[in-house]
Amino acid sequence: MAKFELTKSIEAVKLNPRTLRPLSDLKHTIPYGAVLEKLTLDRDIQQFHYLGEPYECPETDLKSALHELA
Repeated sequence: MAKFELTKSIEAVKLNPRTLRPLSDLKHTIPYGAVLEKLTLDRDIQQFHYLGEPYECPETDLKSALHELA
């Protein structure tokens, strides 16, 4: 599975691990240099795992901040 690194900080909503539904409207900051895994696109929302926890954010925000790790 591909891993990606953030080239800038982003804001994302934490998801329930079982249902993949937002836990709240509170946004968390995912820092520059964070490693993201399990990226999946659902319409215009990108879901991903950071430190083993699921998150989501708009695809446009994440698209400009990703760099694939070799």
